[in-house]
Amino acid sequence: MIPKKRQDEILELVQEKQYCEYSFLAKRLFVSVATVRRDAQEMESRGLIRIVKNGISTTNEPKDLAADYSRTVNLDKKKQLSGYAGSIITNGMSLFIDSSSTCLVFMREISEIDNLYIVTNGIVEAQECFHHPNWHVSLIGGEINKTLQNIGGPKGIQDISNYHADLSIFSCRGLIEQGASDANENEAFLKRAFVNNSDKSLLLVDSTKIHKHNLYLGAQMSDLDYIATDMPLPTDLALEANKNNISLLS
Repeated sequence: MIPKKRQDEILELVQEKQYCEYSFLAKRLFVSVATVRRDAQEMESRGLIRIVKNGISTTNEPKDLAADYSRTVNLDKKKQLSGYAGSIITNGMSLFIDSSSTCLVFMREISEIDNLYIVTNGIVEAQECFHHPNWHVSLIGGEINKTLQNIGGPKGIQDISNYHADLSIFSCRGLIEQGASDANENEAFLKRAFVNNSDKSLLLVDSTKIHKHNLYLGAQMSDLDYIATDMPLPTDLALEANKNNISLLS
């Protein structure tokens, strides 16, 4: 296959999936990983794609970040803030946990805690519970989002009302003075349902999402009881958190 045609196919696949690993592209195009890497370098120099860890992504940030991609970025930050957040989890708690890659890292951080009751919309998060015999997991019903690898939609949001948790735990695409924002309407509504059906709420947000604006507000500042970050919040957000009696974990 000539390079131009191969690169056109790479671009088409990346635009379709938003993120593709080198190994996937190599198998799909019947070439070596080294060939795909060379194509990627040339394509990035032309502004067609972005090279990220272990693969390629689109140049613009889409409404729904592919779950496979999200799980490869900012891992150090996610692990750090998860360490801070884990301090408030105790044996026997009931938890709402969303499908974010940050929450998956958090679940692995609290792996030593026993007898947790977890309700999640995340397919991978539910699978993570298989490794913990003393965890009890429920997966909400609804429509499957293949990009996010989760379950949502009106039925999923309605399903949440059948539960009441000690703590809801979720991430977001941006944190502003008004609260936690998302680019996806269903994701925002689901987090709102978590908040409305739990005693307290914990937001996990890494420093790359600070002051990022998105269209939908999933949780207002007044909805939050804890915010866990990998570094202290900037002054304006820290003041807003203090005004709403939010405990900062960082």
